[in-house]
Amino acid sequence: MLVVVLLCAAGVAGGYGVGRAVDAARDLLAGPASLPADKVAVPEPLDVGGPATTCRAQDVELRLSPSATVVTAGSPVAFMVSVRNVGRVPCLFDGADASRAVTISDEAGKEKVWSSAECHDGSRMLLLGPDGVDVGEVHWKSVQGCGKKAPVVDAGTYRATASLGDVPGATSEPVTFTVAEKAKPRPDPTETDDADNGSDKAPGEATDKASDKASDKPSEKAGDEAADKAGDETADDTDDGAATD
Repeated sequence: MLVVVLLCAAGVAGGYGVGRAVDAARDLLAGPASLPADKVAVPEPLDVGGPATTCRAQDVELRLSPSATVVTAGSPVAFMVSVRNVGRVPCLFDGADASRAVTISDEAGKEKVWSSAECHDGSRMLLLGPDGVDVGEVHWKSVQGCGKKAPVVDAGTYRATASLGDVPGATSEPVTFTVAEKAKPRPDPTETDDADNGSDKAPGEATDKASDKASDKPSEKAGDEAADKAGDETADDTDDGAATD
């Protein structure tokens, strides 16, 4: 209080008046103006030493890449599926082909053609640390379904996506690739030449030659027998004449 009185007296003596002296004393006693601060939520504490839990969709990043962008119908193609932990703590996910699944659909992504989740079974739990990456490979034989006699898909453009069965919402960006029509076998040049030579012959020529060959054999045989007989008769006549003389 004494300080206020002294400040007021100094203000009056300085010619500022009582009112201004009181305001100056009040501002001095109030101290510096407070600065506003933004409220920030306290981050949730992490138990890095506790048991690992299943990964969440926001904690993993999936990437998919095919071994080729153009494959022949009926030929196998491999898909590399990488899973990265982008979270702050280790987590678990199922890395078997039944869970780390690749799904093939038409180009529009509306009609499913094949999925490794339907053609494989089993489980393989993997622990993935922060920024850790695990890569798996899924094979597809460009057929519809899982059976050994599954029909080959038609030629065209298809879409592939990867997902984790035990991590709902974890999917990769789709990739497109082309299935080309299977090439037809080329004809054997030897068979083609034989066919061409056969077609060059006049119709009935082969039959006529066969007939002539068959008919010539008896005629030649008969002619030879006649000649032999005539030679024998001449020899007999000569012998008889010699005996007469």
